[in-house]
Amino acid sequence: MVGNKHRRVLWMVMTVILLISVFPLEGHAQINDISGYWAEKVILQWIERGLANGYSDGTFKPNNEITRAEFMKLTNNAFGFSEEKTIDYVDVVEGQWFYDTVQKASAAGYVTGYKDNTIKPNNPITREEVATIIARIMNLDLNEKGIEDFIDKDKISWSSGYVGAVVAREYMIGFPDGSFKPQRNITRGEAIYALNNIIGKVKINDVEAIVKQDFLGITYIHVISNSEDKPTEVKANGQKLAYDENDGKWKGSTLDLEIGDIVKISVFRNGEEETMTIKVKDMTDS
Repeated sequence: MVGNKHRRVLWMVMTVILLISVFPLEGHAQINDISGYWAEKVILQWIERGLANGYSDGTFKPNNEITRAEFMKLTNNAFGFSEEKTIDYVDVVEGQWFYDTVQKASAAGYVTGYKDNTIKPNNPITREEVATIIARIMNLDLNEKGIEDFIDKDKISWSSGYVGAVVAREYMIGFPDGSFKPQRNITRGEAIYALNNIIGKVKINDVEAIVKQDFLGITYIHVISNSEDKPTEVKANGQKLAYDENDGKWKGSTLDLEIGDIVKISVFRNGEEETMTIKVKDMTDS
């Protein structure tokens, strides 16, 4: 027979299970200020995957400006950048929350400091700075002609090649009035949306990779080369991909990955190896 003490324990366990089934423990359940926001779906996906966080008061504040350090943090999370580089910026010292964030961003090579040896981690980040970071991560060729259609192209100076490159790939777009607003500070919601545009699609020079998982848990890996000098071999996490003559892609699939996992793509050509990392995305993600 089961004693009263054991009955109480069993009853408590069953009650907890019932409550969990009625009130699922979703990471985004407490976020109360993004309902109806244009990037709501993407923000929720990032929160669920642990790539972004809301505030303790239950808000996300998608329209708040984001600092350079905060954007680096999001970028490092999105691409799994973990290698750290020794830094000596005068405005970044050990003990600050973003110290290792800047170390990782510097090691990844997508940010550089200013001439006065600062990196201005607490400054809001602008749209042209975000465009520059995206172009560097994606190894895009500079494209100054890509800004010609913007009515404020004269305001895009040092960043013209970077902005043109990301616009040509539609990783970032302009505003309905035909402007790009390069010096406008980007918001938290805009930052996540911009990074989400590239998190599942990465490019090494002329080679592009797409890694997505369907509802059955099958991850499909496609690698495309847009050059006549095609790779001799392509691998994903060390496994050789098969080349499909019909559509000109290297392909592979696996059941060993989960959404958010990092995949290392290795491209072999002319006796050299180039590598890039890419996160597994859900098949329904853009």
